[in-house]
Formats: sequence, structure tokens, C-alpha cells
Amino acid sequence: MKPLAVGARTCYRAVPTRGDTASALGNTGVDAVSTQALIIYLEHACHSLMGPNYAPGEGSVGFKVAVEHLAPAFPGAPVDVDAVVSEVSGRSYVFDVSLRQGERLVMQGSHTRVVVDLARFRAKTSAASASVAATSDLETLDFWFDFNSPWCYLASLRIGRLARLRGLEVNWRPVHLAKLNARIDGRRPLEENPAFVSWYRQDLNDYAALQGVVVRYHPKFPLRPSRALRASLHASDEGMAEEFVNAVMKAYWSDNADIEDPATLASVGKTVGLSPARLMDVIADPGFKSRLGANLDEAVERKIFGLPMTLCRHKRYFGNDRLELLERHLDSAG
Repeated sequence: MKPLAVGARTCYRAVPTRGDTASALGNTGVDAVSTQALIIYLEHACHSLMGPNYAPGEGSVGFKVAVEHLAPAFPGAPVDVDAVVSEVSGRSYVFDVSLRQGERLVMQGSHTRVVVDLARFRAKTSAASASVAATSDLETLDFWFDFNSPWCYLASLRIGRLARLRGLEVNWRPVHLAKLNARIDGRRPLEENPAFVSWYRQDLNDYAALQGVVVRYHPKFPLRPSRALRASLHASDEGMAEEFVNAVMKAYWSDNADIEDPATLASVGKTVGLSPARLMDVIADPGFKSRLGANLDEAVERKIFGLPMTLCRHKRYFGNDRLELLERHLDSAG
């Protein structure tokens, strides 16, 4: 890993939902954001600062969290994380972290992360994972997405945390939205009447602001998403779908990056610990092209009519704004 200097800093903003509250996790009546959810934000901030410096095949794991939860935070309002490298010792990085909601200091302390070789790490954990799998199957939810949907961007930032807080695993399912629409004569909101399109863009901007995210259409929108979708299949195989999908979404929808360009995808992959050379191979691999086509066939068969679509416990939830209903369903079902 290219070393991070002491004093390197990042800021990260997130918007907690009702599903992040202590009450949603079983502490009935405590409608403040749970300590667990706040720590996830702190860890994400530190990991995102390290990400661009990873060598191919590297990642990091949390080693220690020492924080004080000083004041409540509440769902619906942004929380801002500040993370600063305070100590570097070999492959170990210590961060001073703080989290505020508005002017209120909610949490502060330190977090330590250790750089690991992902292949070795997976080898060490695979036997334990197999043992757990033999005795207990982790429940999954299917998250269908395409990079050409800004709503998929917003939902992709939420679905992983939503699942983790409830002991679920996300099955990331990439599908080519334009091809899906062609097969099923699907919805094309930007081809609706001008009044609807104007409202649609307002709604998108309002939701993006609520989540603390910048969303802007690429000057050449829509870019061809197939290469990025194939790459996301590989990221899923490597257990890094969430990190890669979120990074590509940000590159496309916030930074106006060209996700048709294999070099761009390889560079984004490197920031989350994937091998750039392997990603370049995957993009051109007919096998991954076939897998993406199979996803399209399955999406049609399962009556996926738009994206993002989440399937869980025999119910479907379409759109970023339906994830609150998914949370309610999961929490009420226990």
C-alpha cells in the first residue's frame, strides 16, 4: 500500500433512516440512531480514505474501535464524519474520528485498520465460513441494478447497511436496463411529457440532497454500461460487490467519469482492492458476457419491471424510495 501520511483527512456524509435506529434493532422506544450504525459510518470514512492507496489485491479490516457515544443522532438528518490519520505503524493505521449531526458532537474516539492481502485473508476465513454455512444459511435479498439509473446509485448506498443491520446478505444482481426495457416494453421516465420529466429531475435532486450525495447526468448520458456490469459480476465473485458498485456509481453519477473506458473501471477497481489486470480481462471475457445475459433472462422471468428492484421474502420493492417499506417489512417480520 502507498503510505498515508499522518494528518491525511477525509469527510464522509450519510443520512440515517428509521431502520438505523436502536428501536429498529430491538431496543424498543429508543428512536435515536444506534451506536452500531454510527460506527459503520466511521469505519466507512476510514476505509474510503485508505482505498485509493491500496496496491492490487489489498484491502483493510477493522482491528479496534474505541469511541464515546456522547449525544443522540436522529434519522432523516445528515451526519458528518471526520477521519484523520493519527498514527502509522507498518500495515496498521490509527484514525482520530468524530461524528456530528449539525453542530452537535455525537461520537468521537479512534479507529484502527490493518492492511491485508485479500487472497490470504479469504483463504484463512474460508474454512470458518464453510463451517458456519454448514450449520446456518444466511438469508439473502436480491438487489437488481444498472449503472445507468441514478436511483440505483442512491439505493446502492443504502442497501448494504440496511441488510447488515438485520443479519441479511445482499445478492448484487447487475442487469442491462435498456435491454430489459426493450424485452418488456418497460418504463422510460425521461421520455415522458415535459412536466413529468421536470418533476422527475426535481425528485431525484431532492432525494440526493437528503442522502448527502451529488447527482449529475454525464454529458454523454447514457453511457454503455455493459463493461461495468460485467466487472461488477467479478467484484461479486470476490466478495466486493458493494464496494465496487458504490465506487463506480460515484465515479459515473457524481464525478462524470467515463465508465465505458476499461482503464477507468480498472482504476476504480484498484481503489477498492481489486486487481486492475484481472478487471481488464473480465471486461472482455465472453463468459462474463454470457452471465450478464443470463441475468437479463432471469430478470424477465422474475417479472423485474424496473430498477432498482429488491426482492426479499416473496415481496418486491421498486425504487430507492421504497426501501423504507422494505425496512418496515423486515422489522415487523422479525
